[in-house]
Amino acid sequence: MPLHVRLIVGMELTYRAFALALGSELALPGLPVTDDKPGVLIRRAAIPPWQGEPTVQYGERLRVRGQECAVRFKALPFAARITDGNLIEFEADPAKDEISSLHVLGTCAGALLFQRGLLPLHGNTIATPSGAVMVLGRIGSGKSTTTMALLGRGHRLVADDISPVLFEGDQPRVLPGFPRLKLWKNTLEEFGLDPLEFRRLRPGMDKFHYPVDSMFCATPQELTGAYVLQPGNFPEVRIRSLSGMEKLEGLRPHLYKIRFRDAIRNWPALLGKVCRLADRVSVNIVERPREGMSIEAVADAIDGHVRARHLTATR
Repeated sequence: MPLHVRLIVGMELTYRAFALALGSELALPGLPVTDDKPGVLIRRAAIPPWQGEPTVQYGERLRVRGQECAVRFKALPFAARITDGNLIEFEADPAKDEISSLHVLGTCAGALLFQRGLLPLHGNTIATPSGAVMVLGRIGSGKSTTTMALLGRGHRLVADDISPVLFEGDQPRVLPGFPRLKLWKNTLEEFGLDPLEFRRLRPGMDKFHYPVDSMFCATPQELTGAYVLQPGNFPEVRIRSLSGMEKLEGLRPHLYKIRFRDAIRNWPALLGKVCRLADRVSVNIVERPREGMSIEAVADAIDGHVRARHLTATR
């Protein structure tokens, strides 16, 4: 049965994301639906206060201990418990399920992927003729805008926001997320699109869901490179390739919701995966002017760099 998209309020469905079948009591708009047996359950539940000392704690929002993670956002409010890589329980106002779905597919999904032994990175991945490449960068660096421009150059989206890396032997592969980007109003307008044609992430927020069904790659992709966006006082766009320990330094800030010093202290296997990734892929810094430079120039530079590497590899 082919995958398709449905939204049925009040009915449990099984969705496909991150190469997992998610049996969910919460509607997850924009995700393909599957008849596969769920390997992960998403359930409404009363979330009790955290008991005991966590191994890792980030304020009141995140606590981790072993295969248990607690998430709490006061503004919604929203609380969740993620356990053993196969269960997400959440407590929130049913009238705000659309916002709850963002947290479930964001912070909660990142924790679940981590529990399943994957390496979740905070970045977007696209499929190219020479393998997949990941676009990384701090918040506001232009990851989604750059990704949108790269899709316009014939590449396909593999994952947005969370890029989970799976090692098959020594080869890292990125598991596909879901066929949409999250884009700000000004980004849509820059690409000649009318924001009124798209659904907001949440009421009052000028960020929108942008479906990319025809440009989506639904199969795991071999990861060959990473491009870290670095806006600054640079006169022009320049790509600088890293080597040795620089590659590890370039990747380490981009663990999804996990601080690198916590990874060193608590999860040696996770640290090992980051080191293996740095050893197996090219890592590049994309320097660009902070102001006055079209994102098209950044996309052109990355696209040209990817194609040049492909030509070199095939000679």
